[in-house]
Amino acid sequence: MPGSFEEKKEPMYVVCDRGAKRSRMQIFSVSGKFIRNIPITYIDIVSGLCTTHDRKIVVVDSVRSGVSILNEFGVLLFWFSCASDMVEPSDINVYNQHYYICDFKGHSVNVFNHHGVLIRKIGTPGTKFPNGIDISDMGDILVGDSHGNRFHVSLFTSLGQLQGDYECPYLKVSRCCGLKLTSEGLIVTLAKNNNHVLVLEGICVEKSEEDESNSNLSNGSF
Repeated sequence: MPGSFEEKKEPMYVVCDRGAKRSRMQIFSVSGKFIRNIPITYIDIVSGLCTTHDRKIVVVDSVRSGVSILNEFGVLLFWFSCASDMVEPSDINVYNQHYYICDFKGHSVNVFNHHGVLIRKIGTPGTKFPNGIDISDMGDILVGDSHGNRFHVSLFTSLGQLQGDYECPYLKVSRCCGLKLTSEGLIVTLAKNNNHVLVLEGICVEKSEEDESNSNLSNGSF
């Protein structure tokens, strides 16, 4: 479960995996050189991780249902609980100082402000077991799941209005892990059931002239 940020103009990678008892966090250079370990003894299972432009590391714990914000050296800056609002957090992203957290068993995305206060829930009856989320520079929200053994993406506006649902019919995906939108507009996820990386064309959404400036997703469809 990687994230990345730049340190002295060199890209750095934040990697979380399972240690002997719980999740562990390590920092690597782009060439794979180990830089440092970050102790996270207060986190049981890291189910989602992302980094911010101001070099913060944001993780969500699926056991304790809490969000931890650390600096690049592992100092805990802020923490809040989402246990009263969510069933099982599964992935997280940050946009405009808001935390967007997939609720795997709650079939929704919960949005918290920078104080950790729930401000809205995003989802439709078609939102089932979301397990990946990314947000474009213009605020388009992509939510991925693999319910029904197919990779499915829902596209929402920044306010949670559904723009469309899309499926990948070419490959059985029973356990997707995360979702990332590349700078070229491609959609990437991992299929854990067969150890495949899926790279999909971007989503094209027809918008009115009034809404045209609110999206940068315009590269094809799948």
